[in-house]
Amino acid sequence: MGLRRTIEMTFDAHPAWRLWLRWLRPGSGVSGGERFSVLSFREAPGPLLAVAGLSGGAGASVLAYLIAVTAARESSAPVLVTDTGGPTGGLASHAGISSPRTLADIAQQLAACEPLTGGLWAEGEHGLRVLASAPQFTVDGDRDAILRILADARQAHGLTVADVGTLARAAERTALTAATHVAWVLPASEDGLARAHRVLERIAPLSRPEILIARADPTVRDAPVTGLADLADSRRAPLVLMPALGRISHEGSDALLERAQVALQAIGGALRR
Repeated sequence: MGLRRTIEMTFDAHPAWRLWLRWLRPGSGVSGGERFSVLSFREAPGPLLAVAGLSGGAGASVLAYLIAVTAARESSAPVLVTDTGGPTGGLASHAGISSPRTLADIAQQLAACEPLTGGLWAEGEHGLRVLASAPQFTVDGDRDAILRILADARQAHGLTVADVGTLARAAERTALTAATHVAWVLPASEDGLARAHRVLERIAPLSRPEILIARADPTVRDAPVTGLADLADSRRAPLVLMPALGRISHEGSDALLERAQVALQAIGGALRR
């Protein structure tokens, strides 16, 4: 019998490598709450979650941001959300802020043994550290440097969330290999399910915990939950059904967080595995 774990909703070479000393800069402004939350992280190192879309428009960037900002709101340890650069700039758009440089920029500088000056991240709502910027077309980042940066970032944060897009770029695939947990995101539609099958057929089940997140889309016909559960079973992953997600308003993410809180807590529970 397959697993049926479904959470249902309404629908030291160069000194520059020692980045973790920079990550640990005091005064992050993280707000810590006393209420219980499985997305509350009190110490580092914590998990490194890669959020990957199984098709374009799956919602990986907005979901990565919502997971991270929820954790930042609930945690006493600092929380970082990052992308790998690239042409969309979606994560920075959702956060409403941009960092001085991208992960790919930092990796390029480290690989060239260039000094890093200035800040590494921008600080967003609830003290969330954001390493993401405007669309970027020319910098891919050195693979070994990306892995080292993410390892150092994990050592300094209670949770690190990486938006790895659709894995179309080498930097995105590199970030996936650094993750301790992987969340696959798909639209909860018949077409979304079919496309997710085609992608995951090419990726062997991972040795790390996986989560399958199906995001409701009220504009299309829903995929059968049994089909989504079968796909999750094939990955030995819990299935989380996420409600439809709109845009994050300029006032902040609290309205979306309220709508998605049950699914977000389910994801937090999976991060404890």
